[in-house]
Amino acid sequence: MKKIIGILIMASLLMAQSRNATMTMYKDGFGLVKQPVSWNLTLGQDTISWDLLPEGLIKDSPFLTLQNAIVNMQRLNQDVFYFSEYLNNYLGKVIEIELINGTSFKGILVEMTGNNMTITLKRETISFNRERVHYITVPGKPSNAIFKPSLSWVISPYNSSGNVTGNLIYLSKGFDWDATYRLILNESGNNAEFLAEAYIKNNSNLDFKNLSIQLVEGKLKQNGNFNTPPIMLRSMSNNEKNSEMKEDPLGDYHIYSLANKINLKGEESITTRLYSSREISFEKTYLFENDEKSQKEEPLGIEYEISNTKENNLGVPLPKGKIQLYQSASNGNIEYVGEDEIRQVPKGANAKIISGRAFNVVGKRKVLNYDRQRKSEEGTISIEVTNTLSKDINVRIIEHIYGDWVVRDASTNYRKKDASTIHFPIKVSRNASQTVTYTYRKEWK
Repeated sequence: MKKIIGILIMASLLMAQSRNATMTMYKDGFGLVKQPVSWNLTLGQDTISWDLLPEGLIKDSPFLTLQNAIVNMQRLNQDVFYFSEYLNNYLGKVIEIELINGTSFKGILVEMTGNNMTITLKRETISFNRERVHYITVPGKPSNAIFKPSLSWVISPYNSSGNVTGNLIYLSKGFDWDATYRLILNESGNNAEFLAEAYIKNNSNLDFKNLSIQLVEGKLKQNGNFNTPPIMLRSMSNNEKNSEMKEDPLGDYHIYSLANKINLKGEESITTRLYSSREISFEKTYLFENDEKSQKEEPLGIEYEISNTKENNLGVPLPKGKIQLYQSASNGNIEYVGEDEIRQVPKGANAKIISGRAFNVVGKRKVLNYDRQRKSEEGTISIEVTNTLSKDINVRIIEHIYGDWVVRDASTNYRKKDASTIHFPIKVSRNASQTVTYTYRKEWK
């Protein structure tokens, strides 16, 4: 009997494996699984069971779509066998225990409290922690034991006995994905290598072999909180790496289909290419942003603008995600220089990435004059940008002015961005400084 119980317990711990399924992953911690099924049925009614289910199964979601049969009834059986609970049936009865140090003895099980258990021998009573137990043998065997949740159906073929095919469709927690990008900047010039990847997470207990994956961009409303357990990381094998993904509309959302099928084990994540590596160009601008009354001196922020067009070797849908920036050096080294988040970027649009501050480009802002009267306010501003780099740069000075205002006597042209923002786009020569001045005035009744 020891062997029987041992085999049963071992079987309950094995990782189940799904084959040839299609999964749609959402950025909300869940996925839609479409599992192909095939059964040989007889005339009349057959009862079919299926236990290749993830532990995060949303209970009311499973259903069958069959081509040549009808589903009369569906059951979800969650009465799973747990040995610790089963052991309560043997209180007052003889059991055999083997400890991890190899010691074994037979006695009457008299108590189970928390993580402790107590047995009586002929001349003594022993109490010990269950973590010391290597093996427990009990007489008999559990009847109709189920070691994991399962679905069962009563199915009737339409015409005759034979093969019935279709799909088992269900929702499950424990699946997620994110887009990740890497921009490797060349040592000089405005060119970079652009990498687009999908970080796919399977936090379930189910292995998937030969899995087709679709990724949905956009948040769906779902009830409940999805907790994410720890995951294991691995790199993809060569035969799992794909070249391009396909994007299609899905109502108000976007769905991306990976080109190749993959293997995805339970409790692991993989990173796969969304697109092949691209050599692209970008526009680099230094940013100096201020409120109307601020006075400060600081290094300028750095903005990279990427045009998502075919002319720029892109012109592909880019899901929302994190982008990491790296700088390549003349010695071949690559160094991390910052990261940002980008929104979903459709074809033909531009992506703007803000990364850190420039050590060699400094902005200094002064309020030269400020006058506030009962019905008016006026300020004169001076902004100096100093460029100690060995190349000319583009700078955008961003000024926030609140209320009902007008700008007067600006030393250079500006653009009104919105009701409280103006931009001064300027070029600053290498090893030089440039100053912008302007006056704003507000009046009220």
